[in-house]
Amino acid sequence: MRALLLFICLHPLTLLAQGNFEIEGKVDALKNGNRIYLVYQAEDQQLTDSAQVQNGTFHFKGTLAYPVYATLYLHKNPYVNRPAPGEKMDYFRLYIEPAHIKVQAIDSLKNMVITGSPINKLHKELRAMLKANDDKFDALGKAFQALPAEKQKDKTVYDSVVALEKQILTESYEVHLAFVNKHPDSYLSVISLSNVAAHPEMTAGAEKAYQKLSPRLKNTPLAKGIPVLLAAPSSTQIGKTAPDFEQQSSDNKTVKLSALRKQYVLLDFWASWCGPCREENPNLVAAHNKYKDKGFTVLGVSLDGPGQKNAWINAIKQDELNWMQVADLKGWENSVAKLYGIRSIPANFLIDPDGKIIARDLKGKELWDKLEEVLK
Repeated sequence: MRALLLFICLHPLTLLAQGNFEIEGKVDALKNGNRIYLVYQAEDQQLTDSAQVQNGTFHFKGTLAYPVYATLYLHKNPYVNRPAPGEKMDYFRLYIEPAHIKVQAIDSLKNMVITGSPINKLHKELRAMLKANDDKFDALGKAFQALPAEKQKDKTVYDSVVALEKQILTESYEVHLAFVNKHPDSYLSVISLSNVAAHPEMTAGAEKAYQKLSPRLKNTPLAKGIPVLLAAPSSTQIGKTAPDFEQQSSDNKTVKLSALRKQYVLLDFWASWCGPCREENPNLVAAHNKYKDKGFTVLGVSLDGPGQKNAWINAIKQDELNWMQVADLKGWENSVAKLYGIRSIPANFLIDPDGKIIARDLKGKELWDKLEEVLK
């Protein structure tokens, strides 16, 4: 089901003045000498710290301009030492902010309870608001997996499941808007809006919610990008001229979208870590190979983040993506992704030789049919 479901990710960022944070951890079952790794993203960098366990306790200290979403891992950093196939890691996700945060458990990191952190308290409230929606997603996934293989491949069945999924996603957006309206002074509201704002059915509600944000929140970098997201549904409609942009290629050259005029361009948003994107790549490769000499090319925009350049480059080589690739390595904060309102991947736009958007989100046979139509 993972390959079927759309991917959407809450931005792992979050508050507001440069300040010190401290994490005081205690897990009774930990042994002396065990090592805990703290991994988080801040200021467009992926940062890692580690601490040794003594008498079941561990500590972290640091400075943040904004609170961020972080992960505590037991024994190893999976970004450096990849887990073996089937290996289960003990980890725990939380927000870190300028505060004295306590995390405690008896047996495992995954069962830790957080105290002393206002933003984690609010995050718990948001997760509770989303629980019914999450349960619907889980039920849909289980129902799909329970189908015979031939049913899973049936287009009518597939389309019906995708339609249900989109309905559940829309319901989740409404929950996020409700949270924003309830907590206009929380940075979590900025995160929720940054995920909701670019969806056409949510634009009006998101615009009203954005206006309710406190002035201090509107001045944060993440909030300053929300007006761009709010404009994306209108500026990227079929028939509109595709918004132009420049970004660095994988070989450190500046690439400008408008320089690719006079041919059909598939603007493809993907990432090395995105399973459905990687599964769709062979289809793109085949289409590119067939039509590249007939006025068609692809421009890939990667949503890989800080510290993931090697993974991005390796994925290009492994999947044999022999077309131009660009990225700013800011993950979901990629400037082109925000300009085009991208909040789930894979996603794409087909642009004609005059620079007009003529189709979007073409996958599988739909891409081939459209290319055959416009290139015949």
